[in-house]
Amino acid sequence: MVRPLFYLMLAAMLANSPGACGESGSSQSAAAGSSVGGSAGDWTSLGATACAKYFTPEVNAALLPGPGTPHTRSAKSCTVETPGGNIQLSLNSENLASFNAGAAYLPDTVPLPGVGDRALQYAVGITAYKAPNRVCTILLVGNDGFFKQSGAQLSHTLGAVCNKLFAANP
Repeated sequence: MVRPLFYLMLAAMLANSPGACGESGSSQSAAAGSSVGGSAGDWTSLGATACAKYFTPEVNAALLPGPGTPHTRSAKSCTVETPGGNIQLSLNSENLASFNAGAAYLPDTVPLPGVGDRALQYAVGITAYKAPNRVCTILLVGNDGFFKQSGAQLSHTLGAVCNKLFAANP
């Protein structure tokens, strides 16, 4: 029980850290920070409504023991809430070096092929990068055994959500 709690706290800390957005201490130019189809701000704006759009009843039924309710957390993040746990999605703009630096602090990562340009599964979810500056992170918060899927099946389901977001343009 202590180890999953540690992973959850670490993931929450990394997801909400100032550097997770790639905005602090960055020497990138505005042109380097822009993404295909719009600015970096446009990309992250998809996060507010992504849970309602991409965590469909079919996806929720595959992951959750009961129905989930999508909620906006911020302009770049959302959650699907249930009485026993939730799914948290956040979108960030950062370059590959920043993504790799943050990934170095995630415990027990497993490469996740076929999702973006680089993706990792770890104890509480996945994080994925798509050039030039798109990062999709999905965290699962709940007791052990709460979610219906695990391992490769879970990473495939969550990776499909990130890939749909990577393909979308605001």
